[in-house]
Amino acid sequence: MKSTAGLRHIRIGLVATVSRAMSLVVLAALPLLADPSSGTLIENVVTQADPGQTYTLFLPAPADLTNPRPLLLVFDPRGRGTFAAEIFREAAGEFGWILMSSNGTRSDVVDDDPNGRALRAILPEIARYPVDPARIYAAGFSGTVPVAWTLGIRTGELAGIIAVGARHLRELPPATFPFPQYGFAGETDFNNSDMRGVHAELERAGRLHRFEQFPGSHAWIPDALGRDAIAWFEVLAMKDGKRRRDDALLARLFERDTLAAALAETDGRKLEALRRLRAILRTYDGLMDVGAVRASIAMLEKDPAVKRAERDEKQADRFEELTRSQVFAKVPMMLASFREGEAVPTPARFSSELRIADLTRRASRDGAEAMAARRLLESIHVQLSFYLMRDFFARREYSIAAASLGAALEIHPDRPHTWYNLGAAQARMGDRKRALHSLGKAIELGYADAPHLLSDDDYATLRDDERFQALVANLAE
Repeated sequence: MKSTAGLRHIRIGLVATVSRAMSLVVLAALPLLADPSSGTLIENVVTQADPGQTYTLFLPAPADLTNPRPLLLVFDPRGRGTFAAEIFREAAGEFGWILMSSNGTRSDVVDDDPNGRALRAILPEIARYPVDPARIYAAGFSGTVPVAWTLGIRTGELAGIIAVGARHLRELPPATFPFPQYGFAGETDFNNSDMRGVHAELERAGRLHRFEQFPGSHAWIPDALGRDAIAWFEVLAMKDGKRRRDDALLARLFERDTLAAALAETDGRKLEALRRLRAILRTYDGLMDVGAVRASIAMLEKDPAVKRAERDEKQADRFEELTRSQVFAKVPMMLASFREGEAVPTPARFSSELRIADLTRRASRDGAEAMAARRLLESIHVQLSFYLMRDFFARREYSIAAASLGAALEIHPDRPHTWYNLGAAQARMGDRKRALHSLGKAIELGYADAPHLLSDDDYATLRDDERFQALVANLAE
């Protein structure tokens, strides 16, 4: 897997790096530590090891050299250091954490080693700040979660990982994780079942973990869940003796946790309530009186509604797994028929073979199977609009790319970048009228990157067209 291939060369010891820094006090850190902007995000900090690598930094106020702080390394799959850091900024300020969010990490890059380069640049930067070497954490989303996993496994020195929307990778078995993990996935994330599978393995292996779903698809967690994750690691640090016990904080967090479980049960989400209570028990046992939590777990485990929900979930998971294997097994045969001239590439053909209409009907209902259908549609969409589309463009199969993108728009007709790429494929095909229509739809839906459009070779044949120039002019306003 490309996202972790370059990481095998990472040999730096995190604890040793920080320990050296704490004794030597690297002078380069002093201007930043004294900066009155501590408590805010500092963008585009240049790494000393590689001037081409930068990161967004958050130093809690007041930041000083006498009080080592927890550190969260943040890896965004598109190198959006500030965007990703914002998710954790409020919690970092509340709990006194340092954030270092790389601008160099990437996902789905097949011809480079951006993550290895980003890590080799950012890890030595830890020595510039007052970091507690026993409390270094990492957070990743999608394709950068394996970057965090690999770092944690290879160094053995991460105190925990926040993992959002990742695939379950056989080469990184969860049973080998030497760190606690707080995992998340959107309810309709195409990687939702994978993330649940990761945490099922962590459960079987007896690893300390917590998992939560949130409304939405394949995306970073909301800020509130970022706070929950950081707060959870604060509790674990008290449990492990890595920070002083704070009874008032423990009481607040315990009350917040138990209230969320009670609300889930009151709302009829009893299986969710049970899972929350089990997580509370794992987290607070030994720190608080959890007798009432144990009693609630025992009652819910016997509740027929919980058993029905578990049965429905398992049935929906089987439906999702079987349907996924069936629909994607048809893709190679369909593409062969296109390439051999036996069939004309059309959105309707993609839609039919991938059961988009059937899954859309199922997704409109309520229940576990409907949620599985929504995840399947998300999976089909990302394949049609990104992975397959990328391959078709690389092979200059623009008519197949246009058909693939057209089918993707049946699932999400409001995605500007899908319309933009459809217009690019149509422009490559010489279909000016449709290309301009698709580009216009992209702009209408929010596409706003005029410099990219003007430099995009896919649209080169349209640059002399007055209608194209008018679209660009409107976009630049």
